Amino acid sequence: MARRYRTVTEQLGSILIAFEVISVALVALALFGLRALPAGIALGGGAVFVLAFIAGVYFLRFSWGRWYVLALQIVLTLGGFLDPIVFVVGGLFLAVWLFCMIRGGKIDAERAPVIAEFERALAAGEIDETGAPLDDTGAPRAATTTD
Repeated sequence: MARRYRTVTEQLGSILIAFEVISVALVALALFGLRALPAGIALGGGAVFVLAFIAGVYFLRFSWGRWYVLALQIVLTLGGFLDPIVFVVGGLFLAVWLFCMIRGGKIDAERAPVIAEFERALAAGEIDETGAPLDDTGAPRAATTTD
């Protein structure tokens, strides 16, 4: 079975979320260690955020998934009211998230015509899954060399 095509936006978002999950877990431990919050709230809230971000990786395949993760980013940044350093951490991740979504969207838009042509040629039987050309019988064309 062929793998599902993942857009550049989805790939960049997944990478950023992986780093963010680690950071959220460390922030939760810091809030617990500094006694800024009770243990249950600090560690439980951190676990909920980690699970919400992990779900966000799956949701990125949908058009609304970017907005879901953006909302999580904003809520995380507002956690700075618990400890001011969270404003810095959340703000940095929010800025990188916006950059990844904007730049990834531009790259996806530039790649769309190439992908559409590849899928058209694949459906017409002109190429195989690797992009190698096929002859009229559906067999790979023999490589021609010029001496």
